[in-house]
Amino acid sequence: MHAMRGIVVAFVVAILAGAFLANVTAGAPPRATIRVYANDVVWASFDAADFKPAPAESLDRIFMLVGEGLIPVAEASPGDPEYNGGRWEVHMVRFVGMAPTQFTNDEDLWYHESLGHLEIGEPVRYFECPLLRV
Repeated sequence: MHAMRGIVVAFVVAILAGAFLANVTAGAPPRATIRVYANDVVWASFDAADFKPAPAESLDRIFMLVGEGLIPVAEASPGDPEYNGGRWEVHMVRFVGMAPTQFTNDEDLWYHESLGHLEIGEPVRYFECPLLRV
């Protein structure tokens, strides 16, 4: 009987703790504000302040796909030898020979650009923010 009461108390404590943690998590503001594809993987990041243009070799390109609900595509990510730590040169990508499509890597994007399916504009923004694994 005493053991049964201990089990019930432990069960109630576990339920209350779970409810408390669920409320804390639900009330926490989302930290990552950006999702980015790079090398077929979704990454998270934060929108950061702009900075002035820097030498091209110190930046990676990130492509903003024009179309509803499309996620940007980066040319590099953590683990790539050419990744510059999240210093970005932003290019707008406009679809001209195909319907807006979600790409998940820059190789596919460059392939469709070579076919004339899309246009990649000049840099429109520079910002710094690292990519974080989702």
